[in-house]
Amino acid sequence: MELSENHIKYIETNLELYGIKSKALKEDLLDHICTYIESQSDGNFNTLYENALQKFGGYANFQNLQLETNLQKFGQKAIVLKRILHSVGALVAILITAGLMFKWLHWPFANIILLSGSMLLILIVIPVYFYDRYKSSIYKFS
Repeated sequence: MELSENHIKYIETNLELYGIKSKALKEDLLDHICTYIESQSDGNFNTLYENALQKFGGYANFQNLQLETNLQKFGQKAIVLKRILHSVGALVAILITAGLMFKWLHWPFANIILLSGSMLLILIVIPVYFYDRYKSSIYKFS
C-alpha cells in the first residue's frame, strides 16, 4: 500500500498524542510503522495501521520505549559526568599532593598549587559529586 502525506502526518500525530516526546524515537517508530504498512499489499489504511500497532506492542509498549529511551539518555549523561568527576578528582589529588610536597620542600609556587587544587575541589568536584548522587537517587527510586 502506498502511504500519502496525510497518512504519515496522522501516524506522527498519534505518536505525539500517546506520549512519544523523543524526536529520534518518534522518527524510528514512524519509519517502522510506515515500512510495515507499505510492505502489505492489500487492506485499507486503518486496518493496516491497527495491525502495525499490534505488531509493535501497542501504545502501552510505546510509552515503555519512551521511558527506556529516557533512562538510556540519563545513563549516557551519568557516564560522562562520572568521567569528568574522576578526571578532575585525579587532577585535584595531583595538585594538592604536589602543593604539599612543594610546601614541605619550601619550593616556590607551593601556595598557588595548593590554592588551585583546593579551589577545584570546592568549586567543581564536590558540587558535581553531590549533583551526580542526587540525579542517581531520582532515577533509582522512580
